[in-house]
Amino acid sequence: MLSHYIFAFIVGWCGSEWPIRFPIPRGGGGGVEPGDWPPNCPMCGQVIGGIAAVVLVAALGSSIESTGLFGLVTMSFFAGKFGSSFLGGMRKLMTGS
Repeated sequence: MLSHYIFAFIVGWCGSEWPIRFPIPRGGGGGVEPGDWPPNCPMCGQVIGGIAAVVLVAALGSSIESTGLFGLVTMSFFAGKFGSSFLGGMRKLMTGS
């Protein structure tokens, strides 16, 4: 079962960066906007996404095991995206930016 949590953390980490935005050198869109996460914390979103995926796998337990590998990957990926976006939005709401 520990392997499920490790795998969920890795996939949740990857899901937190979806959609991937590559910086465009000509100054137009892309990349991370200033103020998305606290300064000096370039990986806060990814860590939160991984933790959110582990929490979901722990909460659903045997339901996740019955879905197989594809279900685990799908749920972890979207849990990572949701957790990162949700907590990032809450932080912006609290700071007023």
